[in-house]
Amino acid sequence: MTTMTQPAPAWLRDLAASRAHYEETFGWPVAVQVGQRQLAVALGQVLDAITMPADLADQVNQQLGIAMLAGPVIAHEDSGRWTFLTQAATMMRGDIVEGLADHEVRHAGAGSYTVVPTESSDGGCRWITEPRPHQMLPSAYAVIATARRLCAAAAAANAA
Repeated sequence: MTTMTQPAPAWLRDLAASRAHYEETFGWPVAVQVGQRQLAVALGQVLDAITMPADLADQVNQQLGIAMLAGPVIAHEDSGRWTFLTQAATMMRGDIVEGLADHEVRHAGAGSYTVVPTESSDGGCRWITEPRPHQMLPSAYAVIATARRLCAAAAAANAA
């Protein structure tokens, strides 16, 4: 009895190639989510993610750039949110985004996943700032501290 096999569909080959690129170039633990036709990176060991509304995130990204602490940033088109990929916050005590809930700043760490863009991403997400080989990711604390400072400055300006 002969078995006939079909080649994998093009979208699956593209996802597999993108996964290999992320793993080989950056060392990120990336998984193919076949049902959603997307890639997701596991958080908590190699990297973490800080997500916030795009308007705040744009300001944070600019400030991190000035301080030479900028790293990869993903825009999620469907929700108006950006995600900063950071070093894993392994020594974290408590909730590092405490006090920023009103500003919708979220930390996704161990046990979470975040979607990463691929060349065939159909509007789900895209890179604002692409990762670079051998780039040191910013500290999660630097991203949060910058967001805190900007939120505090905005609150002070509104109170004046």
